[in-house]
Amino acid sequence: MAAPRLTSSTTRQVLVIAAVCLVPVVLRNNYYVHLANTAMITMIVATGLNLLTGYCGQISIGHAAFWAVGAYTSALLTTRLGWSFWAALPASGLTAGALGYVIGRPTLRLKGAYLAIASIGVGEIVQLVLLNWTKGTGGALGIKGIPLPRVFGFELVTEVHMFYLILAVFVLVFWINDGIVGSPIGRAFLAIRQNEVAAQFMGVDIARLKVLAFVTSTVYAGVAGSLFAHLQGYISPYGFGFKESVGVLCMVLAGGMGYRWGPVIGVLLLTVGRESFRYFQDYQLVVYGLLLIIVIVFMPKGVAGSVPELASRWHRLVARRNARRNES
Repeated sequence: MAAPRLTSSTTRQVLVIAAVCLVPVVLRNNYYVHLANTAMITMIVATGLNLLTGYCGQISIGHAAFWAVGAYTSALLTTRLGWSFWAALPASGLTAGALGYVIGRPTLRLKGAYLAIASIGVGEIVQLVLLNWTKGTGGALGIKGIPLPRVFGFELVTEVHMFYLILAVFVLVFWINDGIVGSPIGRAFLAIRQNEVAAQFMGVDIARLKVLAFVTSTVYAGVAGSLFAHLQGYISPYGFGFKESVGVLCMVLAGGMGYRWGPVIGVLLLTVGRESFRYFQDYQLVVYGLLLIIVIVFMPKGVAGSVPELASRWHRLVARRNARRNES
């Protein structure tokens, strides 16, 4: 009996994961490994937002609120109730998802700019609750002493240990997301984004699928929040504001909305770009903003969507030039 053969796509993914596993070995610097950990957590949030905005066409500018809910749920369960990280991690995703369901049912009836404004309101409300519910959340002081995760009694004390834990969770989230996108549900999301009326005419349950996309994206944000809380050891409401929500949305836009690798590329581009521009000191944010504007203006489909298109144009141009030379 012949052994099962891996598809080229699976082989590429395994090679990419193997290469990423070598990142801490190559970097050899705790600060850069911490940066990589934060980037992977942001990729989880961006992957969820890409499912909602890129595939289903629903704009949310308040996703940091669900990131915060996941972080505070995990922090409270582990510091106040003594739960382990492994129980708090899924609980954080489920809590953020439950809140997403409660909020998503009424707000997803709105469209376009109205939905975006409503999502900003949700983000502001969650941040105000975190600031003013001082007995539960610690108010502006936040929550300190969030324990590090343990694996078989071994505490993950270094950034490298956390890198492999976060990588494992990210791969799982990406794999689940890949399954959703490639399924009939993913194709229904795309149909809703293209034309809601036509999708409804074809029998797509618009309301149910919009809520499903929203809840799934909030579950991702909640899981990312849990990882973030245990990586940092300290959280406060100021780390989950409007700026963070817009930042993640910009990463999805720059990477390519509706493309599988779009969020990953967007987070890498803007995270590495912002760090590289430290050499510009006071002008760092100006240069960073210019990069963002250039990418969005000249690459409206994001890097993931525009680069293959530009490469195709280049190949056609070279082919025409070679044909003219041969004729002459």
